[in-house]
Amino acid sequence: MSVKRLVTVAASAVAVAALFSPLSSASALDTGSQGTKTARLASGDGFLHVYTQPYGGGRECKWEGNSDNWGSCRNLTSDIWNNGYEGGNDAVDLYTAPNGGGAHACIDQGDRWIDTTTNKYHFTYGAGLEGFGASVNNNISSHRWVNYCSQH
Repeated sequence: MSVKRLVTVAASAVAVAALFSPLSSASALDTGSQGTKTARLASGDGFLHVYTQPYGGGRECKWEGNSDNWGSCRNLTSDIWNNGYEGGNDAVDLYTAPNGGGAHACIDQGDRWIDTTTNKYHFTYGAGLEGFGASVNNNISSHRWVNYCSQH
């Protein structure tokens, strides 16, 4: 068998094995940080992804680190996916105002709020601050990576 054919057969075998193996030992749906079921994926790419329309529609913005101003996605987000790496600083606080200001919501690593237009997700941290209790849909201006979701 030629080297080229051997490589092709090996690559095909790997593709078939990947197709039929489970993504992770976790269930397909796990509880998100706000007590709702959210899609959870096996491994991260290190980015917070957001889309201007539900289900990955519209324009995508993504960040590997903190952002003080979401620019073209500021206050225009209806799908949020924390695909950061698991480990320290893997949760993301989402703020109502630029520079980490106002109330915030927190999304855990691996969680995806695929349709925030449903009014399920709210700014639940920072009582008394701008935006507290409001829907996150089209209301996020900045974010910070944090160790875990907590009230502070």
